[in-house]
Amino acid sequence: MKLIPRALAVLALFGSALRADAAALILNEYNAVNDDGFLKDGAADPYFGRVLGNGGDWFELVVITDHLDVRGWSLDTAEGSPVTPDETLTLSQSALWSDLRSGTIITISELVPDDVSYDPAHGDWWINAQAADAASGALVTASNFKVTNQNWQLTIRDALGNVVFGPAGEGISPVSGIGGDEIWKLEANPSAAITPLSSSYKDGSSSTFGAPNRFNAGQDVQDFSALRSVVPEPALLAWLALALVGGRAKAALSEARKRRSTGRVPVRSPVRRAQ
Repeated sequence: MKLIPRALAVLALFGSALRADAAALILNEYNAVNDDGFLKDGAADPYFGRVLGNGGDWFELVVITDHLDVRGWSLDTAEGSPVTPDETLTLSQSALWSDLRSGTIITISELVPDDVSYDPAHGDWWINAQAADAASGALVTASNFKVTNQNWQLTIRDALGNVVFGPAGEGISPVSGIGGDEIWKLEANPSAAITPLSSSYKDGSSSTFGAPNRFNAGQDVQDFSALRSVVPEPALLAWLALALVGGRAKAALSEARKRRSTGRVPVRSPVRRAQ
C-alpha cells in the first residue's frame, strides 16, 4: 500500500525542514514577580492561581530541534546593574533529557517538584525540573536560584560549553521595563526564527507556567502545532496502523487471487456434508 510510505515520508521531510538552522532551545518565559507581591491587574497563573510571588523563582524553555539531547547542558543566570553572573544550573545525565521532541516545554522551578510524566505521543509535552537546595538533583543541579525584575538574563550552553541561546532577558529585549509584578514572555509562536533580540519578547501579566504563553490581554495564545506535528496525534497513529493492516490484507488477497488464476494454487470446492 503506497499511502503509508508516502505519509511517513511527508512527516520525515517536514521534520527535516523544521530542524534546519533551528535554535535548538529557547527561553520562552520567566517570572519576575516579587516574593511579597502579586501579578498586576488581578491576574492569576492557571497553574498556581493568584498567589504571592506567582509560584516563586521559575523560568520556561521550549525545545525547537526535534530529538534533542540536552544531557549536561548548562543554564547560566545573571541579573543586576551591571549584569552579574549569578547561578549555573546543569541538566543531569538522566535518560529523560536524551531525546526531547520539538515543542516540548521545560520549566525550571525552585518550588515545584520534579514532573517526569513526559509523554508527547499521548499529549504530555511538559517537563518540570526542580532546582533547589532541598531537591533531589535527579534532573538539574540541586541549588536555589534567583529570578528577578532587575535585568534578569539566561544563557543556554551545550555540554561542551558552546552558547546555544542567549543571553536573553531584560536588558537584551526588551531593554528595560519588566516590573516586579510582571512576567517576561515571548509573544509569538516559538520557532527557529526567534533570537534573543526578537522584538516579541515583552512584559505582561498573562502568566502560564508550563503552558503556551498568552498575550494581548490573554486573547492570543502561542501556537505549537508546527513544532509538535513531528509526533503524530494518537488518532493518526491508530489510523496509520489500521491502514497498514488493511493494506497487507488487501495485498495478500490480491496475491492469492493471482495464484489461483494462474493455476498455481488449486481452488478447492466446499466439502458437502453427507445427506
